[in-house]
Amino acid sequence: MTFTEQLNALAAFSSTDPDTQGVTRLPFTPQQQDAARWLKQQMEAAGLTARVDAYGTVAGVLPGKSEETLIIGSHYDSVPNGGRYDGCSGVIAGIRVAQALREEGVVPAYTLMILGLNDEEGVALTEGFLSSRGVCGEIDEAALDRVRHRTTGESLRQLTGPERAEHIALPKACRGYLEFHVEQGPVLDHEGRGLAVVEHIVGICHGFWCIYGEQNHAGTTPMDLRKDPMPVFGTIAAALPDLAKRYPKAVATIGNVEVDPNAPNVIPGSVRFSVDLRHTDKAVMAALRRDVEQLIEETAAAAGLKYDHQPSTEADPVTMDPTLCRRLEACLAAEGQPVYRMDSGAGHDAQIFARHVPAVMMFAPSRDGQSHSRREFTEEKYLEQAVRVMTRLVKEKF
Repeated sequence: MTFTEQLNALAAFSSTDPDTQGVTRLPFTPQQQDAARWLKQQMEAAGLTARVDAYGTVAGVLPGKSEETLIIGSHYDSVPNGGRYDGCSGVIAGIRVAQALREEGVVPAYTLMILGLNDEEGVALTEGFLSSRGVCGEIDEAALDRVRHRTTGESLRQLTGPERAEHIALPKACRGYLEFHVEQGPVLDHEGRGLAVVEHIVGICHGFWCIYGEQNHAGTTPMDLRKDPMPVFGTIAAALPDLAKRYPKAVATIGNVEVDPNAPNVIPGSVRFSVDLRHTDKAVMAALRRDVEQLIEETAAAAGLKYDHQPSTEADPVTMDPTLCRRLEACLAAEGQPVYRMDSGAGHDAQIFARHVPAVMMFAPSRDGQSHSRREFTEEKYLEQAVRVMTRLVKEKF
């Protein structure tokens, strides 16, 4: 199969029609579990020894000239109605690197571990980056009870069962982590560029806020006697863009809103909404976060309403390993590709691994910058170029 054909086969593991609605593959669903088994089979067909753990992490290992391990990984879960390239391109690329080595009869310089990671998106659980945090040993006993399924309320301890003790872990001797990903933004496509080396990954502060009012009848309650949380939310939502613009390159997004009871003739009792903040500078992230907290506190207080806050995903900005960046650039140049560096505005598993081992990322163009959408698309030629560059990288010690 071609790279694109493998992506199409993986896209079929979806609770929605991938062609008309996009891919929906959430953690701890039959679709995710079937996809994990399929990835394991693909790894085995490429000559890897593979297994799946209780977190849904898929790992395939190919012995190299050194016991020191180089990890190639990305995620295979999706957002609801998402694309077939996001995350999955990196997993398939790793498998195809192993296949290319097998066909050439070449033993890699380092032992390779190809990872298919679960719940990077943080859609189903109250905290994201499940697999990468699990591999890196960041899920402790408290997290097993704290992290819960957003729909069922089950704890991570319940979801994973006793089998979690045998989870896939970071090798003791790890040379680094390499992740290939589609850009998910318009920069490379707009500028007519090909592959790029990622220099920084933005920090992410994502959480949920809830403004509490008083549910009442929409027709009989005078305007001056209402405790309506919706106008408070509206003020916050309207002010957030200008607040973010105070900090160049910062972004702030409200992407999820839940109104209770969500009836046209009822004054809401509460409005729950998400706030997603991102920037590549940790100090700017902290300042933006303080401004948002102040905005919500002051707006709610002015209306005499209470609120609460539930943190979700938090990840500091990270800089990719300079040595691995230079080595990846050398491989790009050797393949006749121009060298270009850029930052990532999306969060990735690489920023979790970067806390523990040297990490680097490479991007391919996303047509029209489309992502988290069924319209997501990256040309086959860029996918194959990425495999060639990565195959070149793993053949030599660095």
